[in-house]
Amino acid sequence: MCRTIDLVREEFISFQQLGAGLSASSWVTDLLQNKLSGTPIRAYFVAKTAIWLKHTNPVFSVLPYARNERLFSAQLPFIFEVIITIQYLHNQILDGKSGVTTRERISENMLAANLLKEQLYRYISVKLPRSARNTTLKAVRKCFEQVDQGQYLEQQFNTYQAFDQGHQAWKETLPPAWLDELNLTAVAPFLNKLKADLPAILHVQLDIYFARIYLTCASLFVEASRLLGQLLRVPNNKMKSVLNFSVCYGLMRQLVNDNSDWIPSRFGLSTKTKTAADHFSDLRNGTLTLPTFFLLAEKKDSMLLQFLNKQMRWSAAFEDAAFAEVLSSNALYKSIQNTRILSELALAYLPHDDQAAAYLADSCEIVHWNKFLAPCLNHPAYQVYRKGFYRQRTKRLILQLRKERTALQQTPTSGWWKKVWELTPETPPAVTRITTVLQHHPAGNTH
Repeated sequence: MCRTIDLVREEFISFQQLGAGLSASSWVTDLLQNKLSGTPIRAYFVAKTAIWLKHTNPVFSVLPYARNERLFSAQLPFIFEVIITIQYLHNQILDGKSGVTTRERISENMLAANLLKEQLYRYISVKLPRSARNTTLKAVRKCFEQVDQGQYLEQQFNTYQAFDQGHQAWKETLPPAWLDELNLTAVAPFLNKLKADLPAILHVQLDIYFARIYLTCASLFVEASRLLGQLLRVPNNKMKSVLNFSVCYGLMRQLVNDNSDWIPSRFGLSTKTKTAADHFSDLRNGTLTLPTFFLLAEKKDSMLLQFLNKQMRWSAAFEDAAFAEVLSSNALYKSIQNTRILSELALAYLPHDDQAAAYLADSCEIVHWNKFLAPCLNHPAYQVYRKGFYRQRTKRLILQLRKERTALQQTPTSGWWKKVWELTPETPPAVTRITTVLQHHPAGNTH
């Protein structure tokens, strides 16, 4: 990660120099610089996926930009960090995060996002190899469009108010072409498992939620992989597993982020783009996420439901009470465990004998441990949850999935089975087995 970001920071210098006065306008590039001071995951994902895909195409060495290592190790990773930075600038406006609530701050974010976007197009048209410019530009524009569609979906349908009022005709609001692009087949076994755990009244809302987080988060990983596959001329049959992994991986990262939103600000936990004071923004905005679905499944009157029904006002003192309730209801713990199930599905799409894929697999460990989990696992409610039926059964399921995955991923290493694997790489055997296990897993007891 450190090596990747060192290369990306060099691209940031070139990026600044392209715009007259942009380097002096710190308010335009502040957020981007802040992101690049850490080890951003999207740049890392693009760099490692590029290496993984190079290994799948035997004719890569004869491509016009085959020797242009900068394109794949620095330029494309940098481009996708700029895209997500622009998205964050918009998110801060829509969600009221990072203090972007006044007219002045909103105007500043809008102008910064517009200037960064124009500079990004300029960077692509000037700095990238000519043979890669049009394909890259098309992918970048598609990312921006998908995120905007996802933001609209969140505002209009992925809220408690929309659920309470029965607003479910979300598919009619998206262009037909986008519905075709919105392919969640890769996570269908996981979604079916969640629906077995949740009452039927929440199923449409669950579909809306996953469609939204696909458009606003996972699509960035998917389109990055698709762009790399196009530039590296990887055959479509070999791209299927890569794209499916990208879907699972992007959704998994968003679930981790949504789980972390429930941590009170007093813990002082933050990221490069999220302050401690930004926590509980989903609850404050009435946005439905996976923990909220498990909370709603209990069908019990509670303080959190009173707040969602606008029977209570938000205050800083409410944070600890909200945290205690989402833990004592087991809603957050169930969401955390199910995020780990999605990680197993993501890992099943990766080859076991590729070093770049191994690095991507390692980054999936965030579902098992991250700093936002500590307050949850140290809370007295966790000891109660550990003894419960849902936790024990789900843990056994995760261990079974891991056992099936590792056993099958290590099988196609030689002989006739390796030849079968190379001829049919679209659906790895580990994915098929995990799908079967999830299909036969008994329904949960939440309803």
